[in-house]
Amino acid sequence: MGIGYAVLATQAGLSPLETVSMSVLVYAGAGQIIAATMLAQGASLVAIALTNFVVNLRYFIMNTCIYTQVEESNSALNIASAHLVVDESFAMFTLDKESSIWFYLGLALFAWFSWIAGAIVGVFAYDIIPLIVANSFNISLYALFVAILIPPMKEDKRIFLIVVITGIINIALQYVLGSNWSLVVSTILGAAIGMKIMGYGKKDEECGNKCISGDVVE
Repeated sequence: MGIGYAVLATQAGLSPLETVSMSVLVYAGAGQIIAATMLAQGASLVAIALTNFVVNLRYFIMNTCIYTQVEESNSALNIASAHLVVDESFAMFTLDKESSIWFYLGLALFAWFSWIAGAIVGVFAYDIIPLIVANSFNISLYALFVAILIPPMKEDKRIFLIVVITGIINIALQYVLGSNWSLVVSTILGAAIGMKIMGYGKKDEECGNKCISGDVVE
């Protein structure tokens, strides 16, 4: 995915330094691919920033969950590690019995360096990658989200319903707002509708227990 991002960023007109710098300073896999794709489509910087803000809001929740699980941490370590959270390192840490902040930092740093290395490889390999392979990276983001969505959709039909509703909203809004802004609005509306469908926000004991047990994050 890191190599795929670099190819998309290069195709969007970013220099090798800009491409690798985004992996160092931003470090949000899906967000970076979205940014590169929107740049290629001529989107404004405001639209790109707002889209990434909405798409990456989950990182606030992920960091909060990590800091409630780790032991012997402090504000300085929390701030230093906040930049490093991504879906993969979050999943590996929360599913492991280890609760050390140092274990998490080692895990997250390894993932970060791997992503940066992927961007560097992609920058240098762009000129030698066959055109058909380079163009195939345009669907890498879709493939990533499909891989993430399919397992939970199979287990819970409500998630399938939320995905379908959000997709329909996004397609409909493209005719009104354009493809870039429709993504932002459909994400917010889809999340709001999803909360109602999943039953979050109910003032009953069942939901309270669910929130306390951590099922909301899951």
